[in-house]
Amino acid sequence: MLMEILCTFMVMSSFHFSHSEHMHESRTGLIIPLYDNSSSAWDELIMEKHRHPTMPVITIINPNNGPGQTIDSNYVQGVENLQSGGIVVLGYVDTGYGSRNATLVESEIDSYKNWYGVNGIFFDEMANVPGMEHYYANLTTYVKTHDMTMTVGNPGVDTLPSYVGTVDNIVLYDNANLPPLQLFEGWHENFKKNNFSFLSYGVDSIDRDHIKSLAKHVGYLYVTDQKGANPWTVLPEYFNKLVKIVESSKLVVIK
Repeated sequence: MLMEILCTFMVMSSFHFSHSEHMHESRTGLIIPLYDNSSSAWDELIMEKHRHPTMPVITIINPNNGPGQTIDSNYVQGVENLQSGGIVVLGYVDTGYGSRNATLVESEIDSYKNWYGVNGIFFDEMANVPGMEHYYANLTTYVKTHDMTMTVGNPGVDTLPSYVGTVDNIVLYDNANLPPLQLFEGWHENFKKNNFSFLSYGVDSIDRDHIKSLAKHVGYLYVTDQKGANPWTVLPEYFNKLVKIVESSKLVVIK
């Protein structure tokens, strides 16, 4: 009888150790397009990051629908300030849904690295149809072998499971208003949430509960009240509130 009790205790202890070993905190961060070198917006972002140092923050720069033809000293200093503040900086590159020549894309990647020392690349207009997976996987390899650490692809809509892993993160929603929760369910739940993100603009006021529910399914998100052709030039009026909501969305998950 004593032996049975000891065996049972050992099995339960082993299970408890294994269970705890596979628990980890999954924190959602912010991914913020700032397509203007306005020092006020960048300074505000850096100050907010200082107030919340453990929350992951990515920002995307876009000097001229890409790196442009010449280096911009304002961006040089701005990127340095952002990185010194603990913010990951990505350079914007348009891929034309996979139609742009990969050599041209690589030349823009080179410009971002050589001129601005960015941490990675944001591939806009990412394809989401079968057959272009290798295009983005090869570009990610190019980025990683040139001393950068992150790629994000933006089809702006739902994609195929075959694209997961071709970049580090995929923006599944880039549109007005908040995305429906159902967008991130189904096959997406077979992958870690860090593979996905969303961008929402034209949101006049933020719904705390909805954002916290969405944060359970994405690694990064951003919500702004800005509208128009380019809603990515300034931070929203409620930015501080958004940061607090996202920071409070930390989960303990079992994988």
